[in-house]
Amino acid sequence: MENTTNRTIRLGIFVTAGAALFTIAVYLIGQKQSLFSQTFKIRAQFNNISGLQPGNNVRFSGIDIGSVTRISILHDTIIEVEMRLKEEMRPYIKRDARASIGTDGLMGNMLVNISPGSEHGVIVSNNDLIQTFSRIKTDDILHTLNTTNENAAMLTFDLLEITRQVKRGKGTVSSLLYDTVLRNEIYRMARNLRETTEKTNELVTQLSRITHEVNRGRGTAGWLLNDTLTEQHVKTTLASLEATGKKLRAASDSVQLILSALKAGKGTLHTLVYDTAMADDLRKSILSVKEGTAKFNENMEALQHSAFLKKYFKDKEKKK
Repeated sequence: MENTTNRTIRLGIFVTAGAALFTIAVYLIGQKQSLFSQTFKIRAQFNNISGLQPGNNVRFSGIDIGSVTRISILHDTIIEVEMRLKEEMRPYIKRDARASIGTDGLMGNMLVNISPGSEHGVIVSNNDLIQTFSRIKTDDILHTLNTTNENAAMLTFDLLEITRQVKRGKGTVSSLLYDTVLRNEIYRMARNLRETTEKTNELVTQLSRITHEVNRGRGTAGWLLNDTLTEQHVKTTLASLEATGKKLRAASDSVQLILSALKAGKGTLHTLVYDTAMADDLRKSILSVKEGTAKFNENMEALQHSAFLKKYFKDKEKKK
């Protein structure tokens, strides 16, 4: 009888302890899954979840606020992750917040990190879809480092080869390092280039000074550019020259027509210039006119002294 009682007591203690442990375990699991507090759901879509599993933590600014409840493959490039978060964190999560997949420490479990959105953004609603961005994965970093190492090795080999060639006196670099004549020529070229640059700077300075003086109306160029009265006179002179040029052009055309007619044997002028017989007749006619005029003058002189007309000419002179 005593043994039965001891067994019953032991069994009761064992059952009580098991129930207590079971209650504690359920509480801890429920606390982790937020089973005993109000929650809401949000969703995010990724191209690669990097081994994320349901039950992994969700963090907001480094604080655990929920867990991953479901992972669904929508199609070959989109994977949707559903998260259950604490209701008390809803006011801090905006619709422009971004979700990314990270790790808990360097080698820990995968988790979802939610970065805050804008301060005055719209608060998320239940089952909202938030934006995501992909961080650089460790595999990508290792691949990049491997490629970088390979390129560095190739570059080192090429540099060693170039160094060998330079030491052997081959190539332009070797000439620059060991050929004193070429080095002196380069120094001389650089010195000439520097002198040319200095002279160019001086010329630019002088041109700037001259431009400033011209703008202020100094000198002949400034007077011509800034004196409006002189500008008007110059324009009038140019207009007069243009009109004169047109008249000279017209006169030149007329002379050209006369010369063309003269060369073609047309007109009186051609006859006067090229017809020698007519020229002789013209000379004889002029000589006859001169002789006739002289005789006419002699006759008039004789008439003035004649007894019949002498009185007439004297009366005419008196009237004058």
